[in-house]
Amino acid sequence: MRFRSKLRGSGSQSTPLAGLEESKVLVAIAGADGAGKTTLSRQVEQALLHMGVEAVRLDRFDILNPTLSPASAFIDTDVQTLRNSVLQMPTATARLLFMLWSMAVTVSSHLDQADASRVIIYDSYWMKHTAAEIIFGADEKAALATASLLPQPDITLYIKLRPEEMYRRKHDDLVAYECGMDPACHPESFLQHQRRILERLDSWSQRLGWQEIDGTQSLDALVAELVRRIGEARATWKCGEPATLAL
Repeated sequence: MRFRSKLRGSGSQSTPLAGLEESKVLVAIAGADGAGKTTLSRQVEQALLHMGVEAVRLDRFDILNPTLSPASAFIDTDVQTLRNSVLQMPTATARLLFMLWSMAVTVSSHLDQADASRVIIYDSYWMKHTAAEIIFGADEKAALATASLLPQPDITLYIKLRPEEMYRRKHDDLVAYECGMDPACHPESFLQHQRRILERLDSWSQRLGWQEIDGTQSLDALVAELVRRIGEARATWKCGEPATLAL
């Protein structure tokens, strides 16, 4: 089945919590490196909890958290060791398969529980890593077909920033993976790699109906906008329904 855009207009009569009472909602916060996905996903989770909405934030490293991802409790290591081990995998395909598995097992742990949190916020999800591994050599058609096996979001919020602004925010905290595997993390390596990621994210956003967010806003304004858009996403279909991504 082809992925269906699950967007709704931001009608003036809607409220920040409109639709959240209907069923679980899977939210993906997408963007390139330095767009603020992690900060925003944490802040949105806290804002929803403060409003009395059941919410949980997930990322791929939660395979190390047996409370959030009991199915992966057999993995006994720390985040840095896991990160380094993934980077040492011999091919882009191997890395991508492992990362997509990490995402699938963590999100499924919550979607499959009857009492799971109502709003599931996934930091980054499959979008950026799939784009990166395609750049590093994974076959694009196969990569998207594999990503389509994951539960697909009810709403994808795509945080948009220019590469130069992302570099300004992140220049003192770069890793080679974010710089096209340049171990020296030269500025141009980061900028060139992020431009290539953005080309794919922009294309997928148009094809899949993501909601694009101006990432230059203040943190408070961004959190408020994301909470509002989540509230307007009417969960009238099964959350996390598998789909085939349009190529």
